[in-house]
Order: sequence, then structure tokens, then C-alpha cells
Amino acid sequence: MPITEIVDKQMPSLTEWLEKAGFVETEEFRQEDNTKRDRLEILFQETGLEYDRPAKFKANDLKNKTAIFQNFLNKAKDEQCALRLLPTTPGLPKLRVRGKTLKENLIWFENQDIDAEQYKVEIVPHNDHCKYSATFLINDHGIIGEIIKGLHWQLTQGFHQNPPIYFSFDFHRWNFSKADNEAEKWAKQAVASLSIPLDKQKNIQKKIKAEFNSYGYLNGYFEFAVWPTDKILFFDYNRIIYKILKDVKPVTATNSQLELSGICANAGKATGTAKIVLDPAHTDFSDGDILICPMTMIDYVPLMKKASGIITEQGSILSHAAIVARELKKPCLVGVKGVLEKIKDGQNITLNANNGQIILN
Repeated sequence: MPITEIVDKQMPSLTEWLEKAGFVETEEFRQEDNTKRDRLEILFQETGLEYDRPAKFKANDLKNKTAIFQNFLNKAKDEQCALRLLPTTPGLPKLRVRGKTLKENLIWFENQDIDAEQYKVEIVPHNDHCKYSATFLINDHGIIGEIIKGLHWQLTQGFHQNPPIYFSFDFHRWNFSKADNEAEKWAKQAVASLSIPLDKQKNIQKKIKAEFNSYGYLNGYFEFAVWPTDKILFFDYNRIIYKILKDVKPVTATNSQLELSGICANAGKATGTAKIVLDPAHTDFSDGDILICPMTMIDYVPLMKKASGIITEQGSILSHAAIVARELKKPCLVGVKGVLEKIKDGQNITLNANNGQIILN
């Protein structure tokens, strides 16, 4: 199935991934995701950090075409945007549509079976022609991330025509997996914007329970895109993903001397039977098998839970699948070129995600 078709049909949120994996704090994570732009607004007010600042309404404003919404609609009806329905009642699902004009998104809204009293709306700027998109993590050990030309779903979903550039920074030295001056410029500029002056840190800590490391950087998981106007816009700041990944250290290099090697998405070792899975709905998979596939989608989660290790041909270190692999405490390698051809189904292998190595036994 072509990548574009996969993405068009299935782009589940990380909340859905964690829920399917049995993450005990799924509801807490849902609330964190639903309020991310509230935190970004605080950072905007305190530091000037630019983000995809939304227009905010009550769902009833859209349903009843109130004057305040009608005025906005008259100005922005033909602009591309994402429309997010955020529940004000715990437990209700977040609903969203993106990539169309506001006028087109309203048709989608009118077809949703919701109680408008229990939802608020964010209308978020959206652009299908971003120059670069990136995801990165800041913790006490340093910074790890990945940046790619084009749209951000390539990183979160783990599908891409061309692999991302991995980067790390131990607060002293930068490391990039591939030379690309423009990508390096944007990554460094975005990271620098999260080095917060000491006099600002106290207010931010008080307002959003933020954590800072000893180097003055705001700890967290972040996403941004570079728009065609050469402006960096952040669109996520998540504290729970940071908690999941707070012990991850900035090591992103592939062991390129090995015939079968990849990027460590989660450390650990496993030995078992290699099971190549192209369709998770039609496979014979036993507890302890090592899952090998082009890329894990959400339908693979039951197999990920049974597997002793995970190897993918595509993927990225901060994709939804990689984060779930860490939560499941499964050793995982991503970006292993040629793995589907070089390993035979049923072969006994050892996966050493600590050094990126796969050994054929």
C-alpha cells in the first residue's frame, strides 16, 4: 500500500496508540494532548515562542453560527486549517480534521455526532508546504531529535520517502546523522528558543509546572515545522512523553560497519525467532518472537506486546511506535535497511538494540 494511502486512511494519535498498548495514564495523557496549546500560549506570553496559535470557539459557536464565529468565517473561510474538537468533559474523544479549507472543514463538523455543549473548538493554521518538520526531546542528559523535509506526519507515523536526519546535543557538542546545513540551522534555532532565561523560569514553572535542566533548557517533548515564510512554528510541548523518555541519552548514531544495523529506538537485547509480518491481521505470531516489519502501525500493537523485540525497516526514534515500544519495555531498532530481504522468516536471531546490531544465529 502506498505511503500516502496509509496516511490518508490511518493517522491515529499517540493517545490511541497508548490506549491500545494499555498505558495506565491514558486519560492523563489525553488531557495533556488536549491542552498543549494552552501551555504553548504561556510560553508565547512569557518568552515570545511562536506556535500555531489557534482561533478558539465553543462548539456551539460553530453549530449556531454566532456572530463572533460568522465574522471569523467571513475572513478565513478559504484558508487551509486544521479543526480540532476538544472535549470539555473527561473521557470523550478528541476529533480532528486537517488539510482542507475552513469552509470544507465545517461540512465535516456538521456531520459529527456530538453534544456541542461538551466540546470546544480550535481552528489551527495548517500548511501542506512546510520546508522542514522536526520532533525532539530535551531532558537532563541532552537533546535527541529528528528533522525531515516536508510534513510532520512522516515522523510521528514513521513513514517517509527519504529518511530523517537524526540529531543530538549533549549541551556541549552537536551531532547530525547527515550533513545538511539548512536542517542544522533550523534544528539549532528551534532548540535555542527553549533556552529560557532564569528570570523567566520561575513564572513558567508556576503556571504550567514546567521542569528545567541545569543548562537552562525547558525539559519536554516538542514538535515544530518551518513554514514557507521561513518561520518556525511549534505545535506541541508535552510533559508526559518527557516523563516516559526522561532517562534517554543523546546517542543516535547507526553502527554503519554492520551489515544489519539500525537506530536504537529502545535499548535492550532479545534472542528469538524472527517473524516477518506484513499484515498483522493474518499472521501466526507466538510470545517471544521478534517482530520484523516495514513499520509498525497501530494494528501491530497486540504483536508488539507479545514480541521479545521489534525491528522495522522504516521508522524514526520519536515516532508513536517507538514511544510505545519504550513504554512496553521492548528492545527496538528502526531504520534497518534491507532487513526484510536479509532475514528469513523463522530464522533464529539476536537483537542487540544497545549497539544497533542484529546477529543471525
